[in-house]
Amino acid sequence: METSIFALDFTADKVRLGSSYLLIGTDSYLVDRVLDTIRAKLKKKEKADTFIIYGDEVKSPELADLLDTYSIFSAAKLIIIKNAESLKTKELSTLADYFSSPSEIQSLAIVTEKADARHENWKKIKAGTKLITCDPPPYGGAIRAWLDKALKDINKKMTDKAIEEFLNRIELDYYNAANELTKLDLLTRDRTTITEEDIMQSLGTTRSGTLIDFYRALGRKQAKQAIEAMEKMLFADWKPLQILFQLTRFYFNIWKILLLKKAHITDNEIVSKYITDFHPNQRREFLDLSRYYNINALEKIFALLLETDQQFKLTVAEPQILLCNCLLKILDA
Repeated sequence: METSIFALDFTADKVRLGSSYLLIGTDSYLVDRVLDTIRAKLKKKEKADTFIIYGDEVKSPELADLLDTYSIFSAAKLIIIKNAESLKTKELSTLADYFSSPSEIQSLAIVTEKADARHENWKKIKAGTKLITCDPPPYGGAIRAWLDKALKDINKKMTDKAIEEFLNRIELDYYNAANELTKLDLLTRDRTTITEEDIMQSLGTTRSGTLIDFYRALGRKQAKQAIEAMEKMLFADWKPLQILFQLTRFYFNIWKILLLKKAHITDNEIVSKYITDFHPNQRREFLDLSRYYNINALEKIFALLLETDQQFKLTVAEPQILLCNCLLKILDA
């Protein structure tokens, strides 16, 4: 089997009629990107017809017939098999058998969330295809690498501050990031530089954008801004329990940073090893925000969070009111 190719590195020059491709992963944006690249190249160069079937629907006779190159259709074919992880044993065997004598006038693009390397049929399929990984971004830096390429594609650039805010305000998801960049492209029109002001105008009220504003207000103990951010979150269909979870998450990380500092762990070590579930630039910001708190205050805050969680379950008071009261007490702790 060839070395795998990451979806963002897959380009049209890697597409050839007669080659087949195995797309493994759960990121729909990456899958669509690769399929579009394959389809466009084979359509343009080979005038290939495209057929799409689904692993949870197709039966073995239908699959065998489609894989048969002696058909009434055009000589060149692209067969896209989606949900291949749902292929039953008989259908999977039919697909695997194809690779014992693959056709030079058709290509297969097989999309699956997983491929069991222990299974003999999957071994045959892997051996006969180019492997393309389509995994979601594991960390913020992966989105940054995508952003650099995506900006080149639209012939635009971002200021450093705009990049920082963009990464802060999007979900850790390629599809969401691509959608937000498209909106920014439309907003800026003929301008070639996207600024921080553009980011705030376009992404200021997104779920992630509101969340980072909420974190910043909490960190700086800005009651008015924290209440406003919380109201925006509620307006954006955040559930009170979700907001309580974010409060707990924020203060847990502040508490962790304070304990690490007390143990004389350096800032660089904290950023690189201990708070890796945030974007790299957010980690530095959390370090800065931690100076507004001390461990004694955090103990009181956790008691308030626990009390509010119990009130959610035991009282008939509006959760929004309980949250607001909790927030004000926390910022006064």
